[in-house]
Amino acid sequence: MSRVREIALAVGVALAIFGVDALRGKATQRLHKVKEQNDVYALPPPKLVRVLTLGHTDAAASILWASTLYQYGEHLGQNRRFQYSTQYLETILELDPGFRPAYRFLSTLVTMQAANPMPIEIDRTDKLFARGAELYPEDAGILGAYAAFLMFEGAQFLPAEEKKAFRLRGAPLAQRAVELGYFMDTINLAGASYLAQAGAKGLAIAQLERAYAVATNDDVRERIAARLRKLQGDAALERAQRAMQGFVQTWRSEAPFVSESTMLLLGKQPAWARCAGLAGLPSGSLGEGPACSAAFE
Repeated sequence: MSRVREIALAVGVALAIFGVDALRGKATQRLHKVKEQNDVYALPPPKLVRVLTLGHTDAAASILWASTLYQYGEHLGQNRRFQYSTQYLETILELDPGFRPAYRFLSTLVTMQAANPMPIEIDRTDKLFARGAELYPEDAGILGAYAAFLMFEGAQFLPAEEKKAFRLRGAPLAQRAVELGYFMDTINLAGASYLAQAGAKGLAIAQLERAYAVATNDDVRERIAARLRKLQGDAALERAQRAMQGFVQTWRSEAPFVSESTMLLLGKQPAWARCAGLAGLPSGSLGEGPACSAAFE
């Protein structure tokens, strides 16, 4: 009799285990569905988060960045839109305005999702980029990412007129980013194309001439040359070639010990002794004579 009771007890325990396991599976499925349908943003406003960190803003920004990347990957894997991406990024950049990875991946986290971003998300992203460009005007990575957002990644979700305005804003940023060493040389070509399409042909030609002078390889230079020929013919190309030759000659004769990008920022140095006083200046105005010119030509 005792043995029968033991067997019955064992069977009961086994059935209970199987039952709990089955219920757990159903509960997990329901919880998963609820989580899929309802994302919750639990953080207070960015300025209050800064106060709550008690001065440990850098550490808090890094932790929040890791959490944001994890959530982005999880949403992407489940084919869901990460609707609070801009709120997390706003908080991260409030905690640490110099957190460069956030700027460089900002557009990716907002535009490359399972669903199209809302207009307010595009606007928030634009403002965050603008703040980064203002804080770090010499950061090629931030300027290049901002230009790409304005001309391609963000513009694709806008109506035709807004898209055109976005792309025109991105053109000068693209030029500056390439001049500072941004890895994507051909982004300049896209910017010039948008300027030409908008009727700003002169600006497009000027941008291409500058791009020709700083192109990093012959293939890119030839593509720029082809676009210049199309816009204005060989005359524009010859001017660009003369400018580049003048730059190379000046660089080799005056400062061969600095890098090409540094020389581009410095420019040709004037003959300071000849600039002193008014002697030899046809116009009679200080600093306006040919001896004080800093042009490469």
